[in-house]
Amino acid sequence: MIEQREYVDPLEQTTDWFNVINWVVGEPAVDKNRIGIRGSSYSGGHVFYVAALDPRVKAVVSQVGAFDSRWVVSDQAQRDLTYAEGAKHARGEPYPAPRAVTVGRLIGAPIRESMMRYAPIEEAGKVKDAAVLFIVAEKEELFDNKDHAKLAYDRMPGAKKKYISIPEITHYGVYREQREQAVKYAIEWFDQYLKK
Repeated sequence: MIEQREYVDPLEQTTDWFNVINWVVGEPAVDKNRIGIRGSSYSGGHVFYVAALDPRVKAVVSQVGAFDSRWVVSDQAQRDLTYAEGAKHARGEPYPAPRAVTVGRLIGAPIRESMMRYAPIEEAGKVKDAAVLFIVAEKEELFDNKDHAKLAYDRMPGAKKKYISIPEITHYGVYREQREQAVKYAIEWFDQYLKK
């Protein structure tokens, strides 16, 4: 068996988040009533999705998160490609060579048939038990904030939510020039909602 690497399957990735929570709540040193999760970029959507489906999550920090992968069926050409790849995979054909696929500056093979079913934005109404901090880059270039974090924020019920746009940075600015500020926001959020 050959291990697959450098592919993007959001359903598999979010399953890993659920598995980690299941494991950690069994640890004696963990207070299972104060679980917080933080994700950045694609996993910024993952943590929101997990919080929507797992009420044990009490605090979330979603940093420059992507909340909708249905671009893989956004027009007829994309749909045809997605369905064709799904048919090939169902018949045992291998996924595309990961290094052959790039989306913007990202390298990796998207598992399109999983991505077409992955839209954390549609789960926003279910996020009721967690306090969610959305940190976005004002000059986000990989997707439009209004269709991702801002829409998730607007759709999420309740008052335990906050939306922060860091001025003058692009997507990768939260890892470079404004990293310390983004980390500070995250720590403050977790302190507010997880400390006794």
